[in-house]
Amino acid sequence: MKLPTSILLLLSLLTPVLTTPTPSLHDFEQSYLNTFSYSLPNITIKLIGYKKIIMSPTELSDLEHAIATRPSEWASITSAHYDPVERAMRVYFPVQRALVRHKGELVEASDLGELEHERIEGDCAVVGRYQTEEVRGVRNNRVEGGLIWLREESQVVRRYGEGGNLHVYDFGWRHGMHSHEHGEDGALVRRKDGDGGSCFQNHGGRVCSIVYGINEGRCTRPKGTIKECIDYNGWPFKNCKNHSDKKAFPMSDCFVAVARGHCWNEVEDALHGDK
Repeated sequence: MKLPTSILLLLSLLTPVLTTPTPSLHDFEQSYLNTFSYSLPNITIKLIGYKKIIMSPTELSDLEHAIATRPSEWASITSAHYDPVERAMRVYFPVQRALVRHKGELVEASDLGELEHERIEGDCAVVGRYQTEEVRGVRNNRVEGGLIWLREESQVVRRYGEGGNLHVYDFGWRHGMHSHEHGEDGALVRRKDGDGGSCFQNHGGRVCSIVYGINEGRCTRPKGTIKECIDYNGWPFKNCKNHSDKKAFPMSDCFVAVARGHCWNEVEDALHGDK
């Protein structure tokens, strides 16, 4: 019996097409940690985080096709990992200027997510960051007295290194111009952020690529604009007209800002722990 075209299309969207072997999550994270030139000794604590990127079934299939047909290009993007089983793309970053509790006080990490301590007398949860001119906080943060608090503290999900001093954190799903919430069945439901989204909020009325001077040159930004965060001009090809094209997020202007650790406090209502 020949299946209707509509059923075949649905099956193609639900079935991963990625056949090229990808590094395991453990191997990728180990390799990622080796990309940094840390300034403090190897035995001190280093904080690494990641976000997962929301994509539609079509975008997922398109991304898998690009990874399978252009594997060397994908492998060169050292801050992104794709899990073909979970069908989720992670973007990794140093947890820049993160605050953790130590002996009842808040200890601040460096721009590379480094702490001077060999151990923290506490659970090493990331609780927030200090407010700056560049980072103001978003709706899902609590902002008090110059501190940006995460709604939920982010716990360590994996540790590497001989003393377990390399800490990895799950910072949930990435906000975009279209955020999301969970429906009754647990599925992701998109909702439009009426005020321009968390990137615009977090940087005091400007977007990350403008604030940090990031312009990869892949799309022409309208002259004088301050709101247009170009997160669709990356790999595998630029799409300068579709702001919601998240398969082109890797190596885009916004990707670079996230991968440098600038925007990790932009998280959803609930942090998603790894399975």
